[in-house]
Amino acid sequence: MAEGLGNRAIAQRLTLPERTVENRVSQIMRKLDRPLRVAVAAWVRER
Repeated sequence: MAEGLGNRAIAQRLTLPERTVENRVSQIMRKLDRPLRVAVAAWVRER
């Protein structure tokens, strides 16, 4: 996500099902209270 990759690209890179990536991305966004992917990417880059 921090690199701006979509779910499909992340799934291919990690050799995971796309649905798994979708679920994990949603969980991460909820836990960080960031409703947008770009907000999560910005959060990661700040750290």
